Amino acid sequence: MLITSSRKPSAGTRTLCKHLASFFACEYANRGKMGIGEVLALSHGAPLIIVGEYHGNPGSMVFYDHEGYCVLSLHISVLSAAFSYPRKSDSIPSIRGDGELVPVVSDIFCPGCPKDSPALALLSLDISGDKMDFKEQEKVLFSLRIKSHKIYNGDEDCS
Repeated sequence: MLITSSRKPSAGTRTLCKHLASFFACEYANRGKMGIGEVLALSHGAPLIIVGEYHGNPGSMVFYDHEGYCVLSLHISVLSAAFSYPRKSDSIPSIRGDGELVPVVSDIFCPGCPKDSPALALLSLDISGDKMDFKEQEKVLFSLRIKSHKIYNGDEDCS
């Protein structure tokens, strides 16, 4: 998986991208002047997440599948952020929660991840209502509030 940002990201957006990349043990790339086609090519057929901004803060996340189709868009705000990055781990995070976002997010972030794992995982992503908590050993590293979302069929434009 590849995580990148809008073309001219703020420090907060770059930090969120780094947190996400560290949490999911994937690559983060500075986007610079790359267009969407170049970014998709850089992902080498892996899923792609582009973190966008709203008024200088992280404000959206758009998810593309391995074929380059838009799968999900979230309008978000950062509720809390870690002071240090979560450590990269070979541990697969468990995806837990309820609602229609859990299976979609699980398939995007890590298709092989356990869903609603009852065992205490080292890393977990808890989705409940309008909140996503990224945890390490049940300690919240950072949280995102989901303001709105749209799930795509896989052949639609994200605009």
